[in-house]
Amino acid sequence: MYEVMIKDQNANRGTSVRTFSRAALLFVCMMCLSVFPALAQNIQIKGKVVETGTNEPIPGVNIVVEGTTNGVITDFDGNYQISAPSNATLVFSFIGFIPQKQAVQGRNAINVTLASDTKQLDEVVAIGYGTAKKKDLTGSVSSVSGEVLQKMPVANAAQAMTGRLAGVQITSADGSPDAEMIIRVRGGGSVTGDNSPLYIVDGFPVKSINDIDQSNIETIDVLKDASSTAIYGSQGANGVIIITTKKAKEGRTEVNYNGYVQTKKMARKVDVLSPYEFALFNYELNAIAGSSDLIKFEKAFGVYEDLDLYKYIDGKDWQEDMFGNEVMSYSHNLNVSGGTEKTKFNLGATYNNDEGLMKTDGYNRLNLNFKINHDIAKNLKLDFSARISDTNVDGSGSSGGSYKVRTYEAVSKAPVDGLLGMVKVNPSMFDTEEEYEQYLTSTMSLSDKAAQYWKRKETNTYNFTGGVTWKMLKGLTYRLEGGYEYGFIDTKNYWGPQTSVSSNEGQNLPLVDWDKTTVGRYRVANTLNYDKTFADIHKVNVLVGQEATSSSSDYNYMKVKFFSETMSPEKIFANIALNSGATGAMTTSSYVSPDDNLSSFFGRANYTFMDKYLLTLTFRADGSSKFAEGNQWGYFPAASVAWRIKEESFMAGFDFISNLKLRASYGTAGNNRIASSLYKLDYKIYNAKTYGVGETTNAYYAPTNTILANPNLKWETTITRNAGLDFGFFDERISGNLDAYWNSTEDLLITSPVVAPGYTHQQLNVGKTSNKGIELALNAYIIEKKNFSLSANFNIAFNRSQVDELADGIVEQEYNSGWASTDLTGADDYRVIVGQPIGLIYGFVTDGYYKTTDFSDYNGTKYVVKTGEDGKPVAPKSSVASGSIGVRPGAVKFKDLDGNGVIDLNDRQIIGRTAPKHTGGFGLNGTFYGFDASVMFNWVYGNDIYNANKIASSQKYRTTNPNLLGFMSQDNRYSYIDESGNVLTSLEDLAQYNEGANAKEYWSPLSFGNANVVPHSWAIEDGSFLRLQNITLGYSIPKSLLSKVYIQNFRMYASVNNIYCWTNYSGYDPEVSTPVRSSSTSGLTPGVDYSSYPKSLSWTFGVNVTF
Repeated sequence: MYEVMIKDQNANRGTSVRTFSRAALLFVCMMCLSVFPALAQNIQIKGKVVETGTNEPIPGVNIVVEGTTNGVITDFDGNYQISAPSNATLVFSFIGFIPQKQAVQGRNAINVTLASDTKQLDEVVAIGYGTAKKKDLTGSVSSVSGEVLQKMPVANAAQAMTGRLAGVQITSADGSPDAEMIIRVRGGGSVTGDNSPLYIVDGFPVKSINDIDQSNIETIDVLKDASSTAIYGSQGANGVIIITTKKAKEGRTEVNYNGYVQTKKMARKVDVLSPYEFALFNYELNAIAGSSDLIKFEKAFGVYEDLDLYKYIDGKDWQEDMFGNEVMSYSHNLNVSGGTEKTKFNLGATYNNDEGLMKTDGYNRLNLNFKINHDIAKNLKLDFSARISDTNVDGSGSSGGSYKVRTYEAVSKAPVDGLLGMVKVNPSMFDTEEEYEQYLTSTMSLSDKAAQYWKRKETNTYNFTGGVTWKMLKGLTYRLEGGYEYGFIDTKNYWGPQTSVSSNEGQNLPLVDWDKTTVGRYRVANTLNYDKTFADIHKVNVLVGQEATSSSSDYNYMKVKFFSETMSPEKIFANIALNSGATGAMTTSSYVSPDDNLSSFFGRANYTFMDKYLLTLTFRADGSSKFAEGNQWGYFPAASVAWRIKEESFMAGFDFISNLKLRASYGTAGNNRIASSLYKLDYKIYNAKTYGVGETTNAYYAPTNTILANPNLKWETTITRNAGLDFGFFDERISGNLDAYWNSTEDLLITSPVVAPGYTHQQLNVGKTSNKGIELALNAYIIEKKNFSLSANFNIAFNRSQVDELADGIVEQEYNSGWASTDLTGADDYRVIVGQPIGLIYGFVTDGYYKTTDFSDYNGTKYVVKTGEDGKPVAPKSSVASGSIGVRPGAVKFKDLDGNGVIDLNDRQIIGRTAPKHTGGFGLNGTFYGFDASVMFNWVYGNDIYNANKIASSQKYRTTNPNLLGFMSQDNRYSYIDESGNVLTSLEDLAQYNEGANAKEYWSPLSFGNANVVPHSWAIEDGSFLRLQNITLGYSIPKSLLSKVYIQNFRMYASVNNIYCWTNYSGYDPEVSTPVRSSSTSGLTPGVDYSSYPKSLSWTFGVNVTF
């Protein structure tokens, strides 16, 4: 048995990596300084560059002496003059035209004609351990160029990709500066596992692309079928996203600067009750609750007759207070490239500062990128790249646990401070100091409250890769690649004295926690590539390779309590080791993860016959340390064929067809994305409990989790089938592709509940899922003139997912979204059901509210449900909604699905489906002389959203004197008080005030208890939307003016993001999946909108300059 063994990291690796990174940066600087142009005996050469067909001059063409950095550009009339050796070669290049070389041969005049390059068939795409021309692809691959991405002034590449790639759905979890970007390629097949695609950046696998600077991206290629992904074996089951950053290029030194400033505001607010409506509701709430509660209310807000005062008071806009931060974000990118024929380099630096809508929130990131290629000998090349990222996130956001200030508080918080809010408050107005402190806490602004929750997260990533390419023989190339990535994540949390966690755990004194995670990854790969053409009709390309990767992580955690209120969070963390509080003041935990080792052997063979018939065979074997011996190895073969129909003789008469290719593929890929050592018991050091003599907390070993070990774990496998058609018309003026696929995933790695002492779950291989779909992508160059162009793009994807099997005998499994913890009635508000898609919302069916006609009498304490002629009650006698009013007129009513006269957990069903029917995007791009413009739309159709905000904010939910959403006004909701403030109890009075001609649309908010929320169909909303994502207008100053100041290009632009969203969704934004209990990554409970951070509307002004 071949064991996967890579040397463990030692305890001092953090120090060594920092030393190594400093040395690498010094090396970068030295290499940059070493690149200078060579001088030689030259002659003067003049000429003119014009366009083929029109003979119109082309300004701005680059003319470079091959192998040097010596170069010039043509002026407005296409003229140029350059000094070069008489035996040199000039290279003429310009965006949108085919490059051309001209040998000088002693000539003093060289005129050149450049042909427009509108064809896409020769475009090169990354396919894993190599590249291929688009026309030679046999698998399903979608691509987007860095040039397109750079025109979107956003914080990361994932945002810029949104809506541009068929079959790739990108969802922003919320609108926070560091929001998680959830990317799914063709739906994903795992159930409780990670459905994210594999990310490859310059050959190195990474966990996320959120820290990748889009200004440094050259291309993004998405591999979608097994023919394309099988080369990555165990990691390619959910698709592969390959990012290639800007390469080192030969030529004169070129400096590019891209920068912008950005301002933004909340894109949308939700309506809430006015101060007067707020006062009416809370009067009713307290009047129904009892006399003691009403007395407290009247003391704070006045008697009923005084409530008219609130008609003339402007209430506090808490949404504006919480998310109204007037922010100015900015970004600066500087890129330097150039070199000689032998040595080429590219150096880039980017700094992004993105302020949040909340005053306490912010995001900044520094990226450094460096690449250098050097030809050691004629057949031997060396390349090295470094990518360094330092990301800082401030603020805790607005979603998550009760220890945070959450978005729904901006709705539920009282808009007025009552009678005391109308006067100047001082301590003498209160009976005790405690009452005064309680008043100050209850009336604290949300922005001040948010400041009591301080968080800072710093993430540092150092990635170094290098390779040697040796052309051993003609057509035979060997390549050695190696890489190392070191990541350091430092997260600090502070809770001030006025927070609930301080009250519950810290004796009303500040407390903090601090966790540090370090991650190290190694990669070594060897490949041998053979490329040969026989008899001009047989093209063969064979790749074989071996790869080994290893990663491990260290985790350290501490929680420290009882700090002085006068200490700032920064000062506390600087002096955390000096804390000398009471016993239990410090809790620590440490864990060193087992190494995650992977050893792989792979191969790919491409065969082309007569440039018409194409065959690709791929195979990979992976051995993973995540499984026990006997199950470590997985084998993933794939095959694909293509027929270039256009090249057949019978197509000779169809000149308008420039490309027509039929593709088909079948193959397998794997998934091992589970934690290490789930096949055996693992431990960590922990000191949260007291043991031994005395009260001292002593460190001891404890299990790392409550997951029961399973030695029988093995690979999850995805089988993909794909058929596709690539087409192009009128010399690729119109082009596109159509794909149909069927993916099925077997031996699902599912986290399943177990009944075992000390354990709650176990990882199992059970079940099967499938995804079937169709994708269409279109591109059109509508107008292509020198001074005027117009192009369009469109893509749409249909995907249907289904759970085909679960564990033996199980057809349905329960899951909890966790948004309301134990307050949720029927906490299992999601279902996984055989024969149904993933993402099923489960709950009660809303059936309006109880009417007076449902009751026969009121006996002074409760209402008696009427009995029908059949002897059965005309309405359910009880309800799961446990409000103070019980079952009475105006209480919310749910359908009694089992007909037993009682509403209980058996009366639930599927009430929502979060999987969309189709997704897509379309855009237009145009130029007119020096102006350029683009517009981009994206959409999602047919998905449901679980609007948990709507549930929590339409009742009294853990809030004293709450405000409600605006539709719950006195005129719209069932009410139990009349115009004089009298409590209504008789059926006749209630009917007259709330029913018949005065029928109210909504039930009483008092239907639910203070800690009782119920998932029901009323809160499930259509999440379909069409978003005008971006409009950009730019202007480039004529090159004839720029040449005088040694500037090659100067473009100014203005851009607007998230301009308008057409949707019926009533929440802040329909593109949401609140990461509650990691539901966004598990894929089981998507589509929850609870206290999500609102999205912003932004305006951007920027420049692109090339020197």
